Amino acid sequence: MQIRLALIFFSCVVFIGCVANAEFKSPQKLIALQSSRNIKQSTEKLTIGKNKWSEINVLINSNSGADNNDPLSIESSFKKAWSVDNDESNKGNFQSQKISTVPIRSNTYMTLMPKGVLNALDNPIYELRLYANGELKGLYNTVSGRRYTQNRDRDSSGTEAPLPNGKYKVARTYIRGTIPEAGDRFLPIQPLFQTGRTALGIHYDPSFEKNNGEDGTSGCIGLTNKQDLNRVLEYVRTHQPQYLEVRI
Repeated sequence: MQIRLALIFFSCVVFIGCVANAEFKSPQKLIALQSSRNIKQSTEKLTIGKNKWSEINVLINSNSGADNNDPLSIESSFKKAWSVDNDESNKGNFQSQKISTVPIRSNTYMTLMPKGVLNALDNPIYELRLYANGELKGLYNTVSGRRYTQNRDRDSSGTEAPLPNGKYKVARTYIRGTIPEAGDRFLPIQPLFQTGRTALGIHYDPSFEKNNGEDGTSGCIGLTNKQDLNRVLEYVRTHQPQYLEVRI
């Protein structure tokens, strides 16, 4: 009887010990297990994070609306400076013109088109039109080139022909003219296409309809008087046109 009781007691002790080993772990094992779980969770979060940022980058690139090949879209992201080597001035003078980062406005632009008339010295008159939000804000008589240079190659430098057709970026502010025939203020414009012409701009022509051999310009857009130049510069300052389109 005593032997049977001893065996029963021993069996109970063994059973309880097995249960304890099955249900409880040492503190060291618990710490190791928890660390393993934390590492797994962190890895999962990191993977999710990378995937999410990849999706975000795709959305940014696809929805930005900017065309990297379009020079117009670059202005909204970076400040740029370009040199003005005015065709109306000596080629040794260079000045830097800052470009604003103000967002481009829709339907705000300038055009230059033939008016179909000549000035008193037989130089063709071209009409500069200013638009803001699709509304015509002003139109002004201008000249470009000289009477005897109208049929020269408009894409070659040094021809003094009128500026070539196409779209131009318009500077936000004027710079000082470098010679008398450029006037006292010069608004740079930059071709948005391939051409051999450089250093073009808008100014007034001090020799307009004067029989001094200087009537017209070397390719720039020359307004006929200072008052019109004042109005054009004010328009540019206020409305900041997207571009100038020349069609002459």
